[in-house]
Amino acid sequence: MHLEVDMDSPTPIFQQLADQLRLRIAAGELKVGDTLPSVRRIAKLLRINLNTVAKAYRILAEEKLVDLQHGRAARVRARVGVSRKALTEDATRELEAWVAKARTQGLDDAYLQRIFARALEKTKGGR
Repeated sequence: MHLEVDMDSPTPIFQQLADQLRLRIAAGELKVGDTLPSVRRIAKLLRINLNTVAKAYRILAEEKLVDLQHGRAARVRARVGVSRKALTEDATRELEAWVAKARTQGLDDAYLQRIFARALEKTKGGR
């Protein structure tokens, strides 16, 4: 699995990793039961701290996307029974915050719609 980080990005490295793995799960590249590379392996390949990778994995575990057990490989979880209403409310809040931030950075609605359409297209394999 190819992962990369941008050391000059304002986005923290752990968040970059979590975002890339979340995208792969959403797109179906990583399926239920698949194991993720070890924390040690990713840290070595990317030349970053073990704790940075571990933090990315903890984020995914908190989101119930992966199972973490000490001494065992992290595995992609089966989808859990979160209510559609709760998921929609959370997603709406996050999306509204993102749109507000994007607008303050000068992005117009047409551009935002293109970004959203690309994101939907890129992740539709994981339905």
